[in-house]
Amino acid sequence: MLEHEEEFYIETFKHEYKINRTIATFIGLLDKPKTAQELVSGLQALIEGASTAVVEPLVAKFLKDLHRLEVVRKEGEAEITPLPPAYEAGAHLGQYLITDLLMQHNKVQLYRATDEESGQAVVLKMFSHKPESIRRNTRLDDAFEEFRQEFDIMRSLPAHPSICALHAYHTQPYHYAVLEYLPGESLSEAVRSGSIQEADKTLLATQILAALAHLHTHGIVHGDIHARNFMVNKDRATMIDFGFSYRVGVSDREQCICGGGVPTYMPPERIRYHNYKFSKQAADFRAEVYQIALVIFKLYHTGLPFTGETWLERAASIASYDFSQHFSASVPHEQVLLRALEKDPAARYASGQELLSTWQHALAVESAAAMAEAT
Repeated sequence: MLEHEEEFYIETFKHEYKINRTIATFIGLLDKPKTAQELVSGLQALIEGASTAVVEPLVAKFLKDLHRLEVVRKEGEAEITPLPPAYEAGAHLGQYLITDLLMQHNKVQLYRATDEESGQAVVLKMFSHKPESIRRNTRLDDAFEEFRQEFDIMRSLPAHPSICALHAYHTQPYHYAVLEYLPGESLSEAVRSGSIQEADKTLLATQILAALAHLHTHGIVHGDIHARNFMVNKDRATMIDFGFSYRVGVSDREQCICGGGVPTYMPPERIRYHNYKFSKQAADFRAEVYQIALVIFKLYHTGLPFTGETWLERAASIASYDFSQHFSASVPHEQVLLRALEKDPAARYASGQELLSTWQHALAVESAAAMAEAT
């Protein structure tokens, strides 16, 4: 747990979360392994007069949430120990020469490498536990199924210039995918650094919308739409990270359907206003229409408009924000974004395809009007 000037954060295998002092106090009680009953006793020692009947349900819910976030494990559940990087710079993995380690989580390692057969730079996304280890741990097995599904979906998707390409998938000695190497920076970083040229924004926006339309055309929900999941290099935007993706019309018994995502990008219908969580309901096409419009908003306006230090304040801002402060219904492409950002899902475009075609029509109308005015 990290503390920064009265702000508290926890880091898990996948994310960093901002938390309040109350939750920080709870986690402080877990500085050493404890059973649920020991945590109840520790909390009662901190809160004068707290009865077991009150504290026990609170602790049970708290531990359930932290288990879901992979901060704690259940009693008797095997620990997933972080592994050192499997490969160092200069090592070979088949035909790939490892250049450097880009990222490491408890379950996934990301390497930049060179394909020595083609000379291409590539990215290797590797599940960092070997198959024999996966079979001995239920949580690892679940995570591995999600990992494998990510690339099953990418493999099934026809190539598109605005979607990161999957070159190959290998199963030995680790399971790893060979992905297109994308130079540049995430859209979020590019907006922050100011590296995007004003003249390129509409082209980038169209590419971003085209990526989502391509997914929806093929019955796929991305599941984690936000600005960090688009790479930008000059005038090219590319969608990445299909870890939460799933196929529409396939039951959750046949695939992993995660209700993940970045809270600030959640559409109003997925927000739980009474606490810090957002809905476990999985994303759908209309939710992603809203989310992709937020990405476009950030591209044009260098940030998201929502305010609030606490989750309750931020959720209220998401629920009530009036985007007409920034967009005019009299400007065709801005009218498209206003509809995509409607609070009511039924009022939005039904899919990425409908959003893209309407956007392209709006740009054509504006271009024709500009040409007519110039003549």
